[in-house]
Amino acid sequence: MRNPLLRPRALVAAGAAAALALSAAACGDSGESDADLTWWHIQNQDPLMSTWQEFADDFAAENDITIDVQAIENQAFKDRMGTASQSGDVPDIFHTWGGGVLAEQVEAGLVQDLTGKLDCIDQINPIALEPYTIDGKLYGMPFDAGVVGFWYNMDLFAEAGISQPPATWDEFLAAVQALKDAGIAPIALAGADRWPGHYYWTYLVMRTVGLDGLEAAAEAGDFSGEGFIQAGEMLADLAAMEPFQPGFESAVYGEADGQSAVMGEGLAAMELMGQWAPQAQRDNSGTDGPENLGFFPFPTVEGGAGTTTEWLGGGNGYAVAADAPDEALDFLCNFMEPENYSRAITEGNLTPVAADTASVAPELNEDTQKVVDALASATGTQLYLDQAYPPAIGGVINEATEGLILGQLTPEDFVAMVNEAWAAEA
Repeated sequence: MRNPLLRPRALVAAGAAAALALSAAACGDSGESDADLTWWHIQNQDPLMSTWQEFADDFAAENDITIDVQAIENQAFKDRMGTASQSGDVPDIFHTWGGGVLAEQVEAGLVQDLTGKLDCIDQINPIALEPYTIDGKLYGMPFDAGVVGFWYNMDLFAEAGISQPPATWDEFLAAVQALKDAGIAPIALAGADRWPGHYYWTYLVMRTVGLDGLEAAAEAGDFSGEGFIQAGEMLADLAAMEPFQPGFESAVYGEADGQSAVMGEGLAAMELMGQWAPQAQRDNSGTDGPENLGFFPFPTVEGGAGTTTEWLGGGNGYAVAADAPDEALDFLCNFMEPENYSRAITEGNLTPVAADTASVAPELNEDTQKVVDALASATGTQLYLDQAYPPAIGGVINEATEGLILGQLTPEDFVAMVNEAWAAEA
């Protein structure tokens, strides 16, 4: 099986974006269930946690079945799905980001081929289906897509004398220093979760070698090129400036004192995060979030091959277990019924992957529109590396990024770890 989506272009001009990981503590272990359907998802905070539960309850009542719904925090979900996949016993419906992780699940025979089985598929923008399409067959149904960029507190930028978002890496470092000089934590980071940190290294690689260079290196399983070392050096230089909030090493993304809450409370000036960030800032801080929240692309690197119109990003969808009953497919289409999907968009600040956006979202909120505009101007996209690549590779990238940020690894160590992981996967 080919390694899919090393550089998926599914997000380009998709006109869709949304919220992927509202986080908090995970529910308990799943254990055995006598329910007709089991559903694992990551919308583990209200409003969407309650909305998802109502969708399940209504469908169960209408079809005289029971649905065991488990809302699980992002990282805990990944851990539990890894264990479930290894055991060969996955829930009937489960969250997926597509890419290499889904491909491994498909290769293991755990995921149902949905090609031609979903009556609602014509309601979805075909471009949004690409991250879930492997060897020409569909293995997941998306419900949103978006990009990662810097969300920033415009009031804190102004307080530090920064008049406009930085466009180059040198300008970014200067902004970080200006914020530090003003006594403001420049960046919120969930160091303990690892996956938020990997966005920095990935983007720096995208800016130094470009998407073509990243794709070629992944195809070869060799990240030894100069641009990859340079990206590590640049991230190490940033970390040496101590730009992150106090205690970032033990902070997770979604708890009351985590990355999103720090942003929501105005205790840091910016975070590099996906389209779900504004809602997560509000949810996890218990506030209305920054009054003036801006968004800008990851800066360019002088002499690098990448541009600010090339975005890191991805979407969210659901896959179905190979042995799931037909009701699982019916439930996915019920989820996409215009009345239900429109409600999800409104209550969760999602933006649609619908073929006819106006039919489900005639008006988008300001933050969502910023992401939609970014997608509309995108010339290329890269799926999060911890999802695009096989889990063994993505996990090492996350781990190595943490080591680089904490000063425990050199850029050369980083590359060596990733190359060894690729060699072991071959």
